[in-house]
Amino acid sequence: ERGAESRFLWQELDIERTRRTRRKAEMLSRALLAAIACHLACSASAAGSLGTPGRLQMRGRSAMRLRGGSTSGMGGAPLLVKPVGGIQRTNSYSSLDESLLTGEKAGKIADVAVPEELVPPVEPPAKPSALGETKRPELAEADKLSIVIISSEVSPYSKSGGLADVADKLGSALAKLGHRVMSVAPMYKTYAGTESTGVKRTFGLFDTGHTVEYCHLYEDVGENKGVDHIFVKHPCYDRAGMYGEGGMDYGDNLFRFALFAWAALEAPLVVPCGGVPFGEDVVFLANDWQSGFVPLILSSHYRRYKVFPKARCVFDIHNMGYQGPFPNPPFSGSEPFSFCDFGLRDNAYYDRFFWVYPESDRAHALDKGEAVKLLKGGIEMSDRVVTVAPSYKDEIMTVEGAWGMEDCVRQRFAHLDGILNGIDLDEWNPMDDEFLKAPYKPYNAQDISGKDECKRALQKQLGLQERKDVPLVCFIGRLAPQKGVDLIEEIFPWLMGHDPTGKGITGDVQLVMMGSGEERYSNFLRRAELENKGKVCGYVGFKRELEHQIIAGADILLMPSRYEPCGLPQLYAQRYGTVPVVHATGGLKDSVVQYNPFQDTDTGYGTGWKFDCADAEGLKFGLWNSLNTYKNYKESWKKLVQRCMLQDFSWEKSALKYVEVFKKAKTEPPYVNPWPFET
Repeated sequence: ERGAESRFLWQELDIERTRRTRRKAEMLSRALLAAIACHLACSASAAGSLGTPGRLQMRGRSAMRLRGGSTSGMGGAPLLVKPVGGIQRTNSYSSLDESLLTGEKAGKIADVAVPEELVPPVEPPAKPSALGETKRPELAEADKLSIVIISSEVSPYSKSGGLADVADKLGSALAKLGHRVMSVAPMYKTYAGTESTGVKRTFGLFDTGHTVEYCHLYEDVGENKGVDHIFVKHPCYDRAGMYGEGGMDYGDNLFRFALFAWAALEAPLVVPCGGVPFGEDVVFLANDWQSGFVPLILSSHYRRYKVFPKARCVFDIHNMGYQGPFPNPPFSGSEPFSFCDFGLRDNAYYDRFFWVYPESDRAHALDKGEAVKLLKGGIEMSDRVVTVAPSYKDEIMTVEGAWGMEDCVRQRFAHLDGILNGIDLDEWNPMDDEFLKAPYKPYNAQDISGKDECKRALQKQLGLQERKDVPLVCFIGRLAPQKGVDLIEEIFPWLMGHDPTGKGITGDVQLVMMGSGEERYSNFLRRAELENKGKVCGYVGFKRELEHQIIAGADILLMPSRYEPCGLPQLYAQRYGTVPVVHATGGLKDSVVQYNPFQDTDTGYGTGWKFDCADAEGLKFGLWNSLNTYKNYKESWKKLVQRCMLQDFSWEKSALKYVEVFKKAKTEPPYVNPWPFET
């Protein structure tokens, strides 16, 4: 049943390999020029520059500069290289903007670097719980955990996708449960409200000392609880982007995130939060490949010096498509690096990170294709592994879903868990949504009449026919094959045309599509609207306000994604009573319950439709059944909408499951427990 998806993924890989082959000559030339430029720039750098000239790689996969610095190339600009492995970094979840340096609170970034001149953020008044929950009893001291969330981005300060939201919202939810929580992230800019702790630490990488400074910001989550946000300040992070610019990676990303791993592990030992450091008895939650060095340094350094004896590390996989591969040696003719270059005493556990590219991905006959993959090392070295959905946990052990690392994941089967992400119930609340101003009307599961008003307001705003009886279908997502936009294009004539069955299910339908991405799909949106005025709206771009309004006003949400680690729009949609029609993959499979009309009672069964195969026929199945129910079974549809709105997708629910995983890790011995150093 995954055949179509598998063929599509391998076809894309074959196309990418062909493109890389054509570029080999050009890339090898660039490598030589970049190496010379980097050498000259580093030799002439000022005293504040970090280290000596870096090593470069350009094999047809990437170029890489290992030693970080505030300037990495000619003219003081950081060296930019093509992403390794041909996989472009894109947002994993519903955010449609390009990679941002800040999230929704972009105004909190200051233009000056002096903390005293920054205006502290104004805390909004506390809102009542979206679910009206009673106050949770205080945890006993023995049950409280000290949790350190290590992430390369944290909302609202730095964000490119769902990873930032997990680091932010999960931390807040854990703190509300009564645990002591710290988040650690690089400081890409100076954020208002942050204060220097005065704590600095120097780490030796590539025979050079690199000093980082820790900055602190406390986030109050209510009831005298909060999260300590720690930002690691170093010149190599203060750039225009987090991972690169203009579709190119920074050449020293391996150095940058190795330094970040060292700083993050040291933070609970040396940074006084509330006057007292977190100490050694902590649980680290390392997220994605950027934190792949965390379990390595924890085991190969700290545990061998008898530090962090009770600490455990849980590794969280958000998307297997991003694996953090870095060739070794960095470029043809150079000396290969070892873990000793990253500050470790020896090269232990290098095999856990070692990776060999297939011959088809190598630049020439003498290229051995050897590399390190940070995601692989994070999976093999951590005490437990978590993914962002239970079904995605199963998928990453398959050939189709593991992106070549199925064997690596399968060997951690006994220590692998899947936990569905949550959503912010205060932000996504149809009774108190800041974007649903008049003529939009608030509503809830007990009184859904306001949804009809939202539908009418949306139709008027988008130039659609103002009809209550016509089903309004929506799609919100990145315009890319992964999101199944081509499937919507394929079934579009069937959806908008005359119903061949004579039942009038299709044809009399309205469709709203919003997204940005590939030009061919953008043209489809424009053409669909132009040829179906009053029935179709194709919005190329993304507006957060419009996202809320579309989800509130639509009746049905389409998500025919070929793969989706978690997905957020289907969670938002159910919160607003918009029935999802999804491909049964990843988090989509876990968060939508297949509708069964024969169990339709007041406490009935099902919240939407799922189809097994990501093809046109599967999408037609889900759409036809949803449209048929909407048009011909009004009472069943009303109950279906109410059941959707009563689903609990809160972060508190997810946080409780994370706590269970943390406690499992604490009760088990370390997965990698080396003999300590004698001296």
